[in-house]
Amino acid sequence: MVRRDKSEYAVQAVNNALDILELLGKSDQELSISEIGAKLGLTRSNVNKLLATLESFGYVEYNKRTGNFRMDVKTFQISQAYLNKLNLIEASKQILTEIKKEVNETVHISVLRKGNIVYLNAVETDHSVRVVPRIGNIGPAYATATGKAQLAFIKLDKIKEYYSEKLVKMTDNTIDNMEDLLKELDLVRQRGYATDFEEFELGVRCVGAPVFNFMGNVIAGLSISAPVERMSEERIEKEIIPAVLKGAYKLSIKYGYKKEAQKGF
Repeated sequence: MVRRDKSEYAVQAVNNALDILELLGKSDQELSISEIGAKLGLTRSNVNKLLATLESFGYVEYNKRTGNFRMDVKTFQISQAYLNKLNLIEASKQILTEIKKEVNETVHISVLRKGNIVYLNAVETDHSVRVVPRIGNIGPAYATATGKAQLAFIKLDKIKEYYSEKLVKMTDNTIDNMEDLLKELDLVRQRGYATDFEEFELGVRCVGAPVFNFMGNVIAGLSISAPVERMSEERIEKEIIPAVLKGAYKLSIKYGYKKEAQKGF
């Protein structure tokens, strides 16, 4: 493991303690005092003292059964406090801009709220014929790509709670029953992205992907929208899907996402 640079003002013990926290945070399993010392080049006595201090403040936890150490709740509380301050609009702005430059279509970031999608921000295409930005608009999640991308990764009972009645058709292409919706969401989970082929608005096609946090929970959706004449199935497959998946993944990484943590049904 590469050790952090030590400036003339750095406190050695603090540096070592932070190295231990980073090591435990990156490890998929608990570590012993000997393993920590070997990886960081520290003596057993030094590691023991540092761990005792971190444990007393709730940053690491000692497993009496294995004799090893792991991260404790205080570390996650601090992480969550940081993530709560990482505003979605600000965090996604650069990524939305990058996607727009790559495909020159309108890109949205949205969140799921009680079965509906709320559009938080958009970066518009340069084309004169475009999808009108939906910032602040609300729409049924089951009829949108970004909505289905998020619905696919929440609990089934929550979906049934959202849509206890017949689904209202926005266009002739809108899914209007729970059975078809669940089949569609199963496909979304398999592919990692969702599509909206004139299901929310006639003449518009969209592709959306979910954004996850460090707990593997879906927290937002990222989507690319364009008039149907610029969204051929070939272009969607070769250009749009890769762009939206890459952007959603980059934003997820900002929120500490690790693929193996992903949750769903």
